[in-house]
Amino acid sequence: MNIEDVIEKLKESLGDALLNYEIREYEMGIRRKRKLYEVWAEIDRLAFRKAVETIFSLDYPHLHLISGEDNGGDIIKMIYSFGVFYSNPGGEISITLKFDLSKDSLILPTITDLMPGAETNEREIREMLGIEFEGLKNKRHLFLPDDWPEGKYPWRRDEYGVEDMIKHTHKSVKEIRKKGEGNA
Repeated sequence: MNIEDVIEKLKESLGDALLNYEIREYEMGIRRKRKLYEVWAEIDRLAFRKAVETIFSLDYPHLHLISGEDNGGDIIKMIYSFGVFYSNPGGEISITLKFDLSKDSLILPTITDLMPGAETNEREIREMLGIEFEGLKNKRHLFLPDDWPEGKYPWRRDEYGVEDMIKHTHKSVKEIRKKGEGNA
């Protein structure tokens, strides 16, 4: 299966929920040059589970990462990256799914029933961004102390108020003090 087949499968499965996509091609190697391909697909958040199941229908994927980005507005951008065909040297294709979650509805289905190894990533995103994963069994913190205040999420740009919390690492201490946005 090649990159065009992967795109066709996503189109067939997701229809209009595949909002747009981009294929990226890289040349690697010095003596034995080979091409590697990535698909970057923006999807409707309601099609997330279907998109993941489609990837699983291609090949059992390798989970590269699950991440979230809060740019300070009402949206958290979710990013899931998988690799398929990794058992075929030089034939791996990366598939990255991007979609927006409204801060009013930070709920996603877990993928741990398909891929138990996703638990660590989902737990991290849950405690750092406040996204709830329906069906996630283990909800203990990974990085924050057990007595961490409920409803406080360190990676959220709209988060303030937890004493001694290293906050807003995307801003300098000088900038925070100047704007009076919090204790530094």
